[in-house]
Amino acid sequence: MVNRRHIERGPAIIISGSCLDFEKERLKIMDFIGTLELGAHEKGNVECSSVGKKYLGWDFFYLYFDPGFVSILLDVYHDIEKQEAGTIEDRFVIWLDKQFKKKKLRYNLKLSDVPSEQVQGFRLNPDNYRNDDWMERMR
Repeated sequence: MVNRRHIERGPAIIISGSCLDFEKERLKIMDFIGTLELGAHEKGNVECSSVGKKYLGWDFFYLYFDPGFVSILLDVYHDIEKQEAGTIEDRFVIWLDKQFKKKKLRYNLKLSDVPSEQVQGFRLNPDNYRNDDWMERMR
């Protein structure tokens, strides 16, 4: 029986990935993240964990990045902004994938989840902006 524990973490940019041998590759991934932390002069609080699924020999994993650390990386590595994608998080994933490939590390990465605020919209009260006279004039 496996003892599982749930970790409370703040908002995170979650990147899903796959590789052939996660146990071996996790050390390489975290070593590379360490070089990013050295370049940024900041502890990244990045987590890399296995999903636990294996499919046709592929191991799946998640990378959890603190949004504050990603914004620091944006200031240090200006070529993140040059990637072609719609959101800054997508640009970061493309840039990260290219950096891994430069180090001869091949992973299939994609953006899985982005923290967002729950925003409540507002409703217009129809009594405040139209009345029966106005509706008659519009006919």
